[in-house]
Amino acid sequence: MRNCARTPARGGNPRPARHGARLAGGVSIPRHLLASIGLAVVVFVVAGEGLTRVSRIVDRLNGFPRALFQATDDPDCPYVMRPGVDLMVRGVRVQVNDYGLRSRPLSMRPAAGTHRLLALGDSATFGEAVAVEDAWPSVLERELARRGRQGWEVVNGGVEGWNSLAEVAWLSARGLALAPETIVVAVNLNDFDYTPHLGPLGILTLEPAHPSDEYSPASWSEFYFVIRWLVRTGGHGWVSDPTGAAALPADAARWHPLDRLVSKIRKNYYAQPTDDRWAIYTRSLHRFGDLCRENEIRLLVAILPDGDQFTGVDADLTPQEKLRAVCVEAGLDCLDLFDAFRAAGGDTMFRDIMHPNEAGYRLVAAQIADHLAGR
Repeated sequence: MRNCARTPARGGNPRPARHGARLAGGVSIPRHLLASIGLAVVVFVVAGEGLTRVSRIVDRLNGFPRALFQATDDPDCPYVMRPGVDLMVRGVRVQVNDYGLRSRPLSMRPAAGTHRLLALGDSATFGEAVAVEDAWPSVLERELARRGRQGWEVVNGGVEGWNSLAEVAWLSARGLALAPETIVVAVNLNDFDYTPHLGPLGILTLEPAHPSDEYSPASWSEFYFVIRWLVRTGGHGWVSDPTGAAALPADAARWHPLDRLVSKIRKNYYAQPTDDRWAIYTRSLHRFGDLCRENEIRLLVAILPDGDQFTGVDADLTPQEKLRAVCVEAGLDCLDLFDAFRAAGGDTMFRDIMHPNEAGYRLVAAQIADHLAGR
C-alpha cells in the first residue's frame, strides 16, 4: 500500500523544530539551553550579591565602615557621624556620642564653671588612624590642665571628609547649641574641596546624583558596585579592611606618588583657583567669624601644613599665604603652624602627607594652648 505520508517538495525545507532564539548566521539556541543560561545568570548574580555582602567587600573598598555615617537633608553638610556607634575604624576604636561627635558623652550645656572649647575640622581633627586620646583635641585638654587652666573641656567636633563649608553649616545648625566658649577651627589645606555625600549604598562619593539612579543597580546592588569598580580601576587601589590597622609609610619622607600628585594639585589650585570652590571657601571662613562674633565666642583658626612642604628646598607656602590674607580680611585670629612643625622636625611629624602623627598632634595642641594663653 502506498505510503501517504507527505515528503517535502524538492528543494524545500522540513518544518523546523521549536527553538528559543535564532542568532546571526542562522544558528539557533534551544529554549531549554536559554532557560539554563538564564538560571545560571540568576544564580551567579544572587550568589555574587550574597558573597559581596557577607565578605563586606564594599566596606573594604570604601575605607570606612558605612555604619559610621548617616545622611542629612542639608546640602552644605550632607552627612554626619551616626550617634551611638562603637566600632573599629582603620585599627582604632571610634565611639560616637549622642551628638554625633567622637568625644565623651556630653550634656547640651556645659556644667557651671566649665570652659567648653569646640574643636572643628576634618580627619586631622577627628584623629585619622589614632586613638581619640591621641588626637589633638584630647591632647589640648590635657595640655591646658597641665598648665594650670582648670575646668577646660575640649570637645572633638572633627569629622572625616568635611570641608570648611560643612563645618560652619554644622556649627550653625547644631554646634552652637553646645554653648562653646571658644572654637578652634583646624584648617587642612584641602578644605577648599567639595565635601562628599553619601551615595545610595552609604558610600562617600563626589559623583553627582541623577534622577535615574533609583532605578539603577548601583543604588541597591553591592555586587554591581564591585563589578563596576573592577572595570573602572582594573583592580588597583584595593583598600584593606577598614576595621584593621592602617598601613604607615616605611619612611615619612617617601610619600606615595598619588599623595604627592594630589598635594601638588592642591598647591596649584591655591595659586590659581579655577572654579567656585575658592569663593565658597572664603565665604565659609567669613561665616565662622560672623557666627562667633554674634554669639560672643572666641575663635581661633589654626592652619595645618602638609607633610611634603618640608621635603623640598623651597616650600610652596602659597596656601598659607592666601589663608592668612583671608583671615586678615575677615578679622580672624589665625595661627599658622608651619614654622612650629619645621622647627620640630618637619615631615617626621606626619604619618602621611595630610595627617600628623601622634607627635605632630602633640605639637598642634601645645601651639594652640600657647596661643590661647597669649604667648
